[in-house]
Amino acid sequence: MNATKIDGRRARGLRTRDAIVSALMDLIATGDVAPTAQRIADRAGVSVRSVYQHFTDVEGLYADASARTYDWVLTMSRNVDPKWDRDRRIEEFVASRSAVLEALTPFNRASRLIEPHSEAIRRNRRVMQRQSRERIALAFAPELSRLEGSARANLLNVLDVLASWPAWDHMRNTGLSVRTARQVMRSAITTQLATFD
Repeated sequence: MNATKIDGRRARGLRTRDAIVSALMDLIATGDVAPTAQRIADRAGVSVRSVYQHFTDVEGLYADASARTYDWVLTMSRNVDPKWDRDRRIEEFVASRSAVLEALTPFNRASRLIEPHSEAIRRNRRVMQRQSRERIALAFAPELSRLEGSARANLLNVLDVLASWPAWDHMRNTGLSVRTARQVMRSAITTQLATFD
């Protein structure tokens, strides 16, 4: 078999694999947090057999989707310049974080179902949480730099909780609109940083 045929087959295989992961993500985004292999195959336009050829288990499929979600979050998140005044930093941070959290909601709900059985998904979640915490530390570096030791760690922990997906999910599940949830996050962060006035 010549190299052209092998390369063509490999390219088709990669396209099929990509279509399967995209189908899973599309289904999750529309609220189907536990789609069957048949629904994934139908959405991808492939056979169920193709799904199992490319992914020997559900964990592998979800791990690929989780990795892609992480990459997407990196491109969607905006860094906040610590040189901006505090009001602007809070506003920019909350706008970016709330948009990311809202977009991530169906994916987080889906991943929670399989996470207890998937080291890959747990690992990706830890990486995303670490990245999230680093963005908070950057955005509010002027305030955090004025504290030391446990006081600094405590403020960072509080800000991390206020801007976390569980907090966002709680607000949305209790009936708050995106706009109101964003206002609550902004108000809570502003209150925490008010002592630095």
